[in-house]
Formats: sequence, C-alpha cells, structure tokens
Amino acid sequence: MAIEMIVLLAIALVFIIGSFFPKVPVSFTLIVAAIVGALVGGFGFPLRHFIEGTQLFLYLMLIVVTGMVFMGTIKASGALDALTRVIIEKFHKMPSLVLILLMFLIMLPAMLTGSAPASVLSTGVLVLPILARLGIPKEEIAAILAMGSIYGLAAPPINVPAMIIATGVYMPYEGFTLLLLILTIPLAIFSVLFLGRKFVKDVQPLEVLKDLPETPAAQKYSIHLPLFTVLLLMIVIRMFPGKIPDIGTPMIFMVGTLLSLFTGKKFKFSPVCKKTISDSIGILSIFVAVGVLIQIMSLTGVRGLLVLASLSLGGAWLYLTTAISTPLLGGPLIPFGVAGVLGVPLVLAFIGKNSIIITSAITLMISLGCLTPPTAIGGIFAAQVAGVDKYSKVIRKCIVPTILTLIVGVLTLVYVDTIEKILF
Repeated sequence: MAIEMIVLLAIALVFIIGSFFPKVPVSFTLIVAAIVGALVGGFGFPLRHFIEGTQLFLYLMLIVVTGMVFMGTIKASGALDALTRVIIEKFHKMPSLVLILLMFLIMLPAMLTGSAPASVLSTGVLVLPILARLGIPKEEIAAILAMGSIYGLAAPPINVPAMIIATGVYMPYEGFTLLLLILTIPLAIFSVLFLGRKFVKDVQPLEVLKDLPETPAAQKYSIHLPLFTVLLLMIVIRMFPGKIPDIGTPMIFMVGTLLSLFTGKKFKFSPVCKKTISDSIGILSIFVAVGVLIQIMSLTGVRGLLVLASLSLGGAWLYLTTAISTPLLGGPLIPFGVAGVLGVPLVLAFIGKNSIIITSAITLMISLGCLTPPTAIGGIFAAQVAGVDKYSKVIRKCIVPTILTLIVGVLTLVYVDTIEKILF
C-alpha cells in the first residue's frame, strides 16, 4: 500500500506543478504524470501499457471527431442560422420560451459531440449577439453560455464522462437517456431564466435577426433534414433495440454530414472538415492522455487504492467528497480526466446501487469542472467570446446554478433507490 500511495503523491505533484503553467496543454500534463507514475512505481517505461492506453477510448474519439465534423457541416450549410431564425420568428411573443429554446440551441453541439467548448464556439457564438440585442449584459451572457455548455456536456445522447465511467466499470452505455434529460433540462431552463429573463422586456424580430441571412424558400424545410435525421436515428435505435440495426453513433453522424452536403447553401467540404478536425485535436489528445494515465494507474495499483479509499468512505462523507472533489478536480484534470481517474472509484463506492443513476448523478457534478480554473474549458471560452475581461465575474454569475446543480446531484445519489423504482 505504501508504494501505491507514493505513486499517487507523485502523480498529484505533477498535476500541482502543471497547474502553475496554464498554457501547457492538459494532455501533456497527463502524459507526464503517467510517465512519472510508472517510473516511481518501478516499472520503468512500459511501452506496451502506454500503447494500450492510447486505444482505451478509441470509439469515443470516433464519436467526437465525427460529431465535430457534422456540427461544422450543418453550420456551414446555414442550418444553425435557419434554426435560430425559426425560433425568433415563431416565438418572439413569448420571451421566456425564446430564452429556453436558445439555451437548447447552445447545448446542442455539446449534446452531440460531448465537448463543452464546441457549444461555446459554434452555436454559442451564433446566439451571443442575439442575447445581447435582447438586452442581456455580457457577464450574464457569458454565464448562460458556460452553463449551457455544461448541461450540454452532461445531457444525452453523448455524455462522454458517463461513457468513460461505463468503460471503466465494464457497463454498457445504455439506459441513460431519460434520466440525463430529467437531470439536465430543468436545470438548463432554470439557469437561462434566472440569468437572463429579468433583462428581456420585449423581443423585436427585425432587430434581433438583422444580421442573420434569410433562408431561401426552396430550402425552408430541407435545410433542417440533416439535424432531424441524426436525432431521429439516435432516438429510434434506442427505442427499438434489436429491431432496428444499430449502425453506431459515428456512422449516424456521417449520414447527417452526407445529407448536409446536399441541403442548405453550398460549401466546400474539405476546408470545413480540416478546420473541425483541427479544432478537435485538443480534446482527442486528452482522450489519449487520460487512457494512458488510467492504464498506468491500474498497472501501479493506484487505481485500486482509489477504489479502496472510496469504498472506505461511508454515509455523509461519501456524498460530501463526491460533491466537492468532482467539480474541483475538473480544473487540473478537466471533466474527462476526472471521470477516468475518480469517477470509476466513486461509482464502485456505491456498490449495490443502480449504476446508471449513480453514474448520471456523478457526471452531472463532474461537468461542473468546466467552470473550474485553471482549465475551465467551458467558462473561460464563454468569457472570451462574450468580451468579459475577468473570468471571476462569470464565476460569480454562475454560483446559484452551480450550487443548485450540486444539490440535484447529491439528492439523486441519496434517493437512488426511489428513483430506480420510478424510472426503472
């Protein structure tokens, strides 16, 4: 047990040192931590384990890259602009509903790709000027974008932290959709209304949409076909398992990408594909690094140590540790790293409980790590695109939704048996 503790401390020391260098990629810090852990554990440089670790999340990486390409193509085709125009034109007399639908639009890229920055940098950038014209201050806009990216990350169909945990505990990623929707959608609705509704007095469609291009009449309906096809395939395959062949999420995204080439405005696929893949390199490198670190932690016994430590926690301490550690570690490790390093032991600590419910609650709290410095992969991007000079201003606006999210997560853990009787 002593050597495992020394290895854990060595890995933690690398994370602490890495936190002082915010410009150093998180993936680099994770790889260095894995190398240091292997050396301190007496295994030298175990090449086979490093190679195996890089392949641990290969399928999830395929989901992310195909999802990013799909989002890039429907954005280039004008589908996102058209969807935004429909929301404003149809519902401008109901400001609350407009805000809620815009929040769902912000969440959409993260829901389909598992990447919080994707929400901020795609639909978030699109929705930002609209929120500004509605009269919402830039600090509140940044907070809305940040919280939207967080809830999109935790929402179905692509909850990457849940997928990572499911892989770690050898559980299929099935049965999460309904519960994740119940956990995230009400919180997203509360957040956008809490942050923005008091500033919105009236919605003037001509003023709000003056910079958005008109959708040609011939493309009024066809332009939405790729997005609706992707959502329909995901829903139908999950509603009728075994009856409808599951072609896999990456293939579903590729079907949507292919359709986007023939709907909406014309665009060159090659530059869009290159840009979106380039943008996804950062998150893909993190998947590789987290896989390597998890492999080395298993090799050195650190992962087992964390499991035993988690199992030794009981009662209120287990809930308190989960609520505090999951979002805080999101700073140095980002949510995907927390899911791989800490999420699996925490799920095992609730042994005997419904793993789907436990995993859903834990990933909801893990997603809050997108707000935690030094990385803050959702919050910092939101502050930058909204033009907020100090990130602390965004954090202050997010305090109430964050606390409420933690409360919902903990209550889900506490009442897991009751929830299981109702939903399962």
